[in-house]
Amino acid sequence: MKIICIIATLVLAQSAFAGPTVVYGQDDRRDVFQTSSALHLKLAKSSAGLIKKSMFVKGASATSFDLKNTVSLERSQNICATEKFSQQPTAPICSGFLVGPDTLITAGHCYNAFDTPANVCKDFAWVFDYDMKSATHNPTKNISIANIYNCKSVSSVVRDGLYDYAVIKLDRKVVGREPLKFRTTGKLANTASLVVIGHPTGLPTKITANGKVTNNTEETRFSTTLDTFHGNSGSAVFDATTGQVEGILIMGKNDYRPSLMSNPGSCKVVNKCDETAKNCSAGDETGTIQHGEVVLRIEKISAQIAKALATKK
Repeated sequence: MKIICIIATLVLAQSAFAGPTVVYGQDDRRDVFQTSSALHLKLAKSSAGLIKKSMFVKGASATSFDLKNTVSLERSQNICATEKFSQQPTAPICSGFLVGPDTLITAGHCYNAFDTPANVCKDFAWVFDYDMKSATHNPTKNISIANIYNCKSVSSVVRDGLYDYAVIKLDRKVVGREPLKFRTTGKLANTASLVVIGHPTGLPTKITANGKVTNNTEETRFSTTLDTFHGNSGSAVFDATTGQVEGILIMGKNDYRPSLMSNPGSCKVVNKCDETAKNCSAGDETGTIQHGEVVLRIEKISAQIAKALATKK
């Protein structure tokens, strides 16, 4: 789940992000309007995308904004036109989720990989409901100002060999959305079924279910077969049945490979692995990502979240 920027104005950020992603077995990414689970739709309401403020322009009404300079997934990253979602617009560079009335969690590298946390806080906004309402809907138009929140401050940001998270204070309390419940003790079961919600490759919100746990032995992280991509960094990984947040998506395998392996410049197709995170079309990888997508256990940072929630300013 390599985290790279989606639009030309963010090219410098591309080399700073880390970790790509992939599809395991069948591609389980779904648009919000294609999702029937009431629980998953409710969780999506508390998930947001990180979008550069300079992309916002006045919309059709005094209370809405449009996004300028957006391009399709095909154009932004040389993705083959036949690939899933290739014609949808790209905008968010990371994902995040609400844990308090004005407190949001994301991956640490979303705030310190390509610039300082203070600058990212100043230059980017968090947008809720950036999703496809139908197959023909354009999510870059008429974004309600009520769904756009500025970063007021970065309570904490950590990115080292074991941890990768940021706790963000928003400029006001979020209206009409519930803070998500997250694990504070114990750890998820090896047999847990998982779902992730976020912005793979900068696309409008995708709900991706049917994730399996492939490695549950590390102290601070676990691995899964969820189909995630760069842009999913910071996404909440949920227990698909209870809706409890189990962790934060932080890295994974390569997203794409050349459609013609003999021609690196050919349009790209999704890197596909089997349901055990092996036999990948782009070649198997070693290290932490050999088991699949890597998730930071949220219970390991529950004290930092509690501290931020107790902070009034």
